Amino acid sequence: MDYHLDIPNFSNRCRLFPLPGLVLLPHALLPLHIFESRYRQMTRDALDGDQLIAMVQIRPARPDSPWTEPVPIMDVACLGRIVRHERLPDGRFNILLLGCKRLGLVREFPTDKDYRVAEARIIEDVETPEPTPARRRVLIERFRAVCERRQPLDVDLVQLLESPIRLGSLADVIAHALGLPPMLKQGLLAEPSVAARLTVLESVLERLVEKPPSPPDFPPPFSLN
Repeated sequence: MDYHLDIPNFSNRCRLFPLPGLVLLPHALLPLHIFESRYRQMTRDALDGDQLIAMVQIRPARPDSPWTEPVPIMDVACLGRIVRHERLPDGRFNILLLGCKRLGLVREFPTDKDYRVAEARIIEDVETPEPTPARRRVLIERFRAVCERRQPLDVDLVQLLESPIRLGSLADVIAHALGLPPMLKQGLLAEPSVAARLTVLESVLERLVEKPPSPPDFPPPFSLN
C-alpha cells in the first residue's frame, strides 16, 4: 500500500505519546495497541481531528531513580499519522502509525486532556549532494547482504531500493529496517543532516556485514513512499 508523508493539517501542536525504548522514524510503520485511558482519549481526539500523534522516547532513567509522572522525554520526536485503526468493543484501539516528520519539541503547555501536549517545530532534512553511484550502490548492497542473511526482502522493499529514492528517505528506511538500538535510532532521528546519517549507517553496515545481529523480527515493517 502506498502511504504519503504529507501533513497539511499540522498546527505546530502535537499530542505526545511517550514510550521507553521505542523510536519511530519517518517512513516506518508502527503497530500499537492502545489500552491506557489517557491514550484512548488521545487516539479518539486524533481520529476526530488531524489523525496525528507524536511518538517520543522516554529518557532512560538511572537504576536508582523512581518512576515519576510526567516522565522526562527526549527533545526530538517523530510525528506519526494514523493510517489504519480498529476500535475494539471495550474502548481499546489497534492502530497503525506512519512516521511522517521529525519534530523538535519546543515546550509543553497545560491542557485539560489526560495526555500531554506540546508545541513543536518540524525539522526538515538538510540535504546533501547525491553521492557517487558507486557509494550509493555499496550502501544498498551492504544493507541487502545483512537483511538477506535472515530472510528474503519483500517485493516492495526491493522496488524501493531500486528506485531513485531521496537520500534522506533511504537513510530512514535503512535505519528502521536494521532494528538498531533505541539510543542509536534516537541519534539518527535527531540528526537533520542527511550526510551525517549516511556516514553513521555506512559504519554500522560495515560492522554488521562482518558480524550481523539476530533480532527476532528482521526486518521490521516499513512503508513505501
